[in-house]
Amino acid sequence: MPELPEVEIVRRSLNKKIKQKKVKKVLIRNSNLRYRVPSNFSNFLKNQKIIKVNRFSKYLILHLSNKRYCLVHLGMSGTIHTIMKNKKNFFTNTSFYNSPVLPKKHNHIEIIFKDLKVVYNDPRRFGFFQIFKNFKLLKKRLNHHGPEPFSSKFNIDYVY
Repeated sequence: MPELPEVEIVRRSLNKKIKQKKVKKVLIRNSNLRYRVPSNFSNFLKNQKIIKVNRFSKYLILHLSNKRYCLVHLGMSGTIHTIMKNKKNFFTNTSFYNSPVLPKKHNHIEIIFKDLKVVYNDPRRFGFFQIFKNFKLLKKRLNHHGPEPFSSKFNIDYVY
């Protein structure tokens, strides 16, 4: 399972590459992940601008222009890859496969922007995507987790 620093690196990379970009299309190649991908997932993201990508615990949070949210968990072996539109011979870090080329077999979700696409690849399918219509519902979903390690809520009283 990707550890917190790895998820933070993915967040930073995604935020740098897709922040303020509009989703053109979403392809769901396999909706059978840990939780079934919602049937309205494609329409939920389509034509929305990604305002920013945040992280809470090991979850990635896509903030959408319509004030809705997409929660992403990578599971045990899930990876996210960004592919530039006009780049041939796409190579990526796919140490799980012992190969620099990403096999298409486990590419479950593709989020397509004007100049790039984001591919979610997961051979074990333990990751998931969930959608939330507002911040209150997202907060309720994450409420059972402890505080972030660098937040002021993570202090000696909490540890005690």
